[in-house]
Amino acid sequence: MMPTRTKPIQLDFRSEETVLVTSDDEDRFVTTSGEAALACKQADDNREWSRQWNDFLAFLHHWCKNHSDIVDAGYVSVGDSGLNVLICIRSEDYNFSIEDDLVKLDLLLAKDFPLCVADVMQIPNQRNLRSELSSETLLVYVDGKRTSNSGGA
Repeated sequence: MMPTRTKPIQLDFRSEETVLVTSDDEDRFVTTSGEAALACKQADDNREWSRQWNDFLAFLHHWCKNHSDIVDAGYVSVGDSGLNVLICIRSEDYNFSIEDDLVKLDLLLAKDFPLCVADVMQIPNQRNLRSELSSETLLVYVDGKRTSNSGGA
């Protein structure tokens, strides 16, 4: 049984002092206080990124659903400088009336999910679009109403 501590252990990123780390399976290893602090920071950052990612996907799903009169599907893919949010609209032509909403969505995503850097793009309805999307593209929303020219997903 571990003794109860009243004061937290302090790890300093600049410290070269050695620390002994014991895992749940009794594995032990020695590292520096700085390396242990960095590992703790990375674990904390990873938890925050996972939280933001899950919230980001849920937010996009709800946004698409709330705009289902215009939006047929929503996808997320990895782009050159971050994530691409692809908003597939029902119209075969570019829809200028939804552009202000897409700009607001882009700004909201940047503000509320800073670790999920994304660019929002409108994609007019194209017959073969869904079959041409990469297998690494994540579908976050699709309207249940399909037409014969919606493509397959």
